[in-house]
Amino acid sequence: MTFPRLLITGTALAALTVFVGATHSQEQPRQPRWAPRIQIVFRPDVSISPTIDLRPEIKRLGLAIRDQGNNRGTCSVFATTFLIEYHDARTNNLRNLDLSEEYLNWAKNRANNTDFDGGFFTDIIRGYQEFGMVPIKDMPYLAAFLPKHPDAPTKPVIDLGKKFERYPFTFIKQWDNQNGMSEKELEATKAALKTGRPVATGVWWLQNVETVTVNHVPLLKEYPRKDNSDPSKNPMFDGHSIDLVGFHEGKEFPGGGYFIFRNSFGVGFGEDGYGFISFRYIRNYSNDAIYIESKESI
Repeated sequence: MTFPRLLITGTALAALTVFVGATHSQEQPRQPRWAPRIQIVFRPDVSISPTIDLRPEIKRLGLAIRDQGNNRGTCSVFATTFLIEYHDARTNNLRNLDLSEEYLNWAKNRANNTDFDGGFFTDIIRGYQEFGMVPIKDMPYLAAFLPKHPDAPTKPVIDLGKKFERYPFTFIKQWDNQNGMSEKELEATKAALKTGRPVATGVWWLQNVETVTVNHVPLLKEYPRKDNSDPSKNPMFDGHSIDLVGFHEGKEFPGGGYFIFRNSFGVGFGEDGYGFISFRYIRNYSNDAIYIESKESI
């Protein structure tokens, strides 16, 4: 099963027109909306035994749960940063790696001539490929976005960032907010996780976080698309980005299983910062999905 690899360099920047994220309009981009920070504690009644679970490896690497803050629409930046951190930490046997979401957000804006938080995975990757990445100490995360980049990194920091390794991204699903993942794309997502690679995905998110317990697992609640036809009353909206870090298959779960996801709302969300989302939810409401692939298994 082959999916397109995205390593944006040189003239490919000008030719790339596929967008992923909160809007499909190249002519009229809008600032993405951030997810509400209503938090719910997941307390499974019994031990959950997923088929694949990267959380122990994430803990071993010291990659702490992050918090994007109350007033920042940077979920897609956080989701992408985690992929880079995880891959770089495993590739180079590093611990407690903490890269700068603020720098990546700046790089995305600089590379795409934009001026807002978050955005499409495509645009974020373009910024990463042009400007690289730096540790968070070189550009700390801010509580609020500062327009027109008064927080721009210094030239030495940019020079440092450009020396960072560029890892190739693969799109499992190109952005489409009207159709969720196909069965083939779902299987590709599971295949990536089986080889130890987390998958970032943008999804429709709940206006107010609710869960439905299935076999003791508190899954994010979903609504039929017909219930999201009135913007003033929609129970869900497009969207929010998360990282899928494990899964369990079982006929008792909607769609035949569930994913474990890593959020960017701090450790107070869900089970120490992680939640659970059914295969059916992803089949219905995943807009796009990416992961980092290397030539050899890590």
